[in-house]
Amino acid sequence: MLRFKTFGMWIFMLLIGFAGQAQDNVKVYTEQTPEGFVVYADNKEHCPVSVFLQFELKNMKLTLGNETATVITAQTKKVVLAQGEIIDKRKPSKFGYTYFSNLGNDAQTDYDKDYVYDLPFEKGKSFMLYQGYNGTFSHHNEYSLDFTMPVGTPITAIRDGIVVKLVEKNVLVCPKIECAQYNNYVTVYHSDGTFAEYSHIKRDGVLVNVGDAVTKGQVIALSGNTGFSSGPHLHFLVYLQKIKSRQSLETQFRIGDGSTSTFLKEKVTYARDY
Repeated sequence: MLRFKTFGMWIFMLLIGFAGQAQDNVKVYTEQTPEGFVVYADNKEHCPVSVFLQFELKNMKLTLGNETATVITAQTKKVVLAQGEIIDKRKPSKFGYTYFSNLGNDAQTDYDKDYVYDLPFEKGKSFMLYQGYNGTFSHHNEYSLDFTMPVGTPITAIRDGIVVKLVEKNVLVCPKIECAQYNNYVTVYHSDGTFAEYSHIKRDGVLVNVGDAVTKGQVIALSGNTGFSSGPHLHFLVYLQKIKSRQSLETQFRIGDGSTSTFLKEKVTYARDY
């Protein structure tokens, strides 16, 4: 979007762009001041979001703001992202910016590395881990896990958290990366800043709403075979979200009766008896 505003000798040019998952519930906007401008953001998401600004300035300078992302806490309004002022008011001035936003804290590197997760299915059930970390089919350089399971299998939360995103409208499926846009999924935010994503949910198979607090072991969805998939299964991972990427994380799970934990291995069947 390109806009021009002229105030005497001031010419403001706004170049506003969007990227990332948080764009629907993140609003970035500008207010004119006698000295120049202020850029604000509102965050309607149920978790922190990061907003990154890139400026183009002529006869103006930033007095607040830099080349790093600003983290905005959940459900907050009118957070100052940047301020700028005119250098010489006798000359035309303009500014433009592009912004990118996404869920989570772009600068976060630390998290609870010792946390032990529950398996993502109900007590008394067992499923084979068809594809594990760095799998050859679709997990290249990614700590993701695929459990083979029939369509309609109840999926449980691996950890307490809050639902921040879901999609359940899709029915298309194919074994090509182009079909990833048709994945149905639920994303849950955890207290240590990590996220869990449960994917390939059946159409209308999500059993929670955005903003819901979920507890470990709670049924949150029904498994399916949607999007980028070669057969019915649950794909999930734990990750830190960055502005333009995600960092998948290695995770330990309680297995058997829950008294032992391990990193899950490909082609092994795991039972949950707790």
